[in-house]
Amino acid sequence: MASSSSTLEGTWSCPFKGFHCCPSGVCGNKGISRMISHLKSVHLSTDERKNVLREAITTDYNLFREVEGTLKVFGQWMCGKCMRLHALSRACHHPDGLVRFSEGMGDGGGNIVGILMPPTNEPPVKVNGGLLLDVEPSRRVLKHLSYSAKASSIIVDYAL
Repeated sequence: MASSSSTLEGTWSCPFKGFHCCPSGVCGNKGISRMISHLKSVHLSTDERKNVLREAITTDYNLFREVEGTLKVFGQWMCGKCMRLHALSRACHHPDGLVRFSEGMGDGGGNIVGILMPPTNEPPVKVNGGLLLDVEPSRRVLKHLSYSAKASSIIVDYAL
């Protein structure tokens, strides 16, 4: 399966398709540096365009994930404060300090730093009764209990 930002032909689809003068998202760009140049020169070139995109990323879950996936593939991160792209190893300089990319920053943003991931566009699940559980924490507890039980039986066998 192709990544979120590539097509089968090897061209990169712009995550901001439909914004500004990029109606289809297909720019004919082959190569990461050409797509990054496109993003900077077309979509992130003025404060007005940056503000439009910041608002869209803040409110649209699917756009957020598309931009985040593209940045991840390109080894870039976006500062939500100034809407500039940076290499993962570079900090963003502001008068009030530096903003740095850090893997797993905890704000849910990943490669978009300073903008929280918006809620999903899926409608909430309606529950008429019973008990609603998040499966993942239960899985972790059961996995831990399984390891503990195996370790206990090994210790008991060894002691005998």
